[in-house]
Amino acid sequence: MRPAADARQRPLFSASALAAPPSALSRLRALAAEPASGPVPPRGRLDEDAAVLERLRGMAVQLATHFSLRYSAVDAEVDGVVAHYGICYADGRIRIRLRHAATARLLKESSLVDTLCHELAHLRHFDHSIRFRRFHRRVLDEARRRGWYKPGPAARPGRQAALIDLSACRMEGAAP
Repeated sequence: MRPAADARQRPLFSASALAAPPSALSRLRALAAEPASGPVPPRGRLDEDAAVLERLRGMAVQLATHFSLRYSAVDAEVDGVVAHYGICYADGRIRIRLRHAATARLLKESSLVDTLCHELAHLRHFDHSIRFRRFHRRVLDEARRRGWYKPGPAARPGRQAALIDLSACRMEGAAP
């Protein structure tokens, strides 16, 4: 005869102990279903970035054609990069930072055009030699001629104090 089941009797194993751990595929699916972590840029910012990038791409096409340069792509640098304003890879890809690292505001158009010209110049001279600097100046001058590069007014040079007062150092008998 079987003993009657006691209502207070506990099972030997809990239901969670009997469950199999999730597979790697099911964990990946769960991660993909979760919302992305971190701040998501507002739609207006994405549209603004896309418009600026298209303008830069149009400039790149015309400048590259003018100087017989070949590049593969001009893209926006990923958020969070602060080490450089732009980078040019050996395969011809150019990435340009569009926004200020601290304020997330769009950089000034003159800064973006200067960065584009700098990276385009690297397509010919992959260094910062005097040849690179001269060519960069030529590309920048062409962008200025086309009305794309309009830097602000140059800072006025301040009055520089002389390190040594030469009037006090005159030798006797020397002509003034």
